[in-house]
Amino acid sequence: MLKRFPAALAALAMAAAACGGDSQSAPTTAPTATVAPAATDSETTAVSTAETIGEQPTTAAPVTAVAPAEPDNRGPVYLQAATVNGEPIGMDDVTRLVTTSGDTMSPDRFAQILASVILGRIIYAQAQSQFGITLTADETEERIAVLIEQSGVSRERFLEENEVTEEGLAYFLGTDILVERVAEALAAAASPLTEEELRELYDSQPASYTEVCSSHILLESEPEAQAALERAQDGEDFADLAMELSTGPSGPGGGDLGCTTADSYVTEFAEATVTAPLGEAVGPVQTQFGWHVILVSERTVPSFQEARAALESASVPDQRALWEEWWGGTISGAAVEVEPEYGQWTPQQPFVIPPAS
Repeated sequence: MLKRFPAALAALAMAAAACGGDSQSAPTTAPTATVAPAATDSETTAVSTAETIGEQPTTAAPVTAVAPAEPDNRGPVYLQAATVNGEPIGMDDVTRLVTTSGDTMSPDRFAQILASVILGRIIYAQAQSQFGITLTADETEERIAVLIEQSGVSRERFLEENEVTEEGLAYFLGTDILVERVAEALAAAASPLTEEELRELYDSQPASYTEVCSSHILLESEPEAQAALERAQDGEDFADLAMELSTGPSGPGGGDLGCTTADSYVTEFAEATVTAPLGEAVGPVQTQFGWHVILVSERTVPSFQEARAALESASVPDQRALWEEWWGGTISGAAVEVEPEYGQWTPQQPFVIPPAS
């Protein structure tokens, strides 16, 4: 969306990933939206993150060269572009976040920024109502300062290059912060496993905590692997066979894979390493890489108490997975309407599609 804005729209990228993927292409022939004049310095410096993300401004900046909608309590120049759960989003709520090189904004870009505003409103409302998460201007300014420093350019140059206003910068980065804090809150709220569940995990997933020292011979077919297994069982040196026969990268080293937890390997291989008799070649075992003859020389199986910390750590839900599940439900539960002249909302892929001419 923004040309060189690496951090600012991570939140929206995550939201899109959670709900189906990339934005759809759309016609570019719809009438263009006219951009309101930029606010003065005195107007922009007072903007807080709460204002840019979660609250409607009390007044709208002038909109020029566009026929006004029916007057409402926002004033005769207010043009409603969409609503989120009954709360209006005006055209100016979109255009005041970004700048443009000309007097108008393309329908595609207006639709993209409108989608960002919609998504941000949904995130902000749910973060506040469900978790009590709010933002301060200081939090957002700290994030902005880090981003500007990383960019290596001045603040003014950064805004110019990314065609974003001060208010837009605060909005986009504020959304990022909200996503992070919601993901953290979701992880903190995830119920830890009970003692019984941990013991069930210990019994059912030994590969997750068992350390094995193993070697293997990788071959392309089952008959080749079977022949190699029989030679090993007849007493030939396993390392010599691996150097002679193995097609894997460990072959020149005698097939040695070192020592690691069994679940470092693909499932079929891992299961074989936790059950194979020590010092005896077993197989053939088929994986996506081919057919294996396996030799386990050492195996360390910790007790339940010794493995407990690792089991608890492995059972903690991934923050991204928790976020995606939460966001999918949040998107589907939001009531979003976009005025037809500004595009069409697609909740399955949360973007606004510009209208055709």
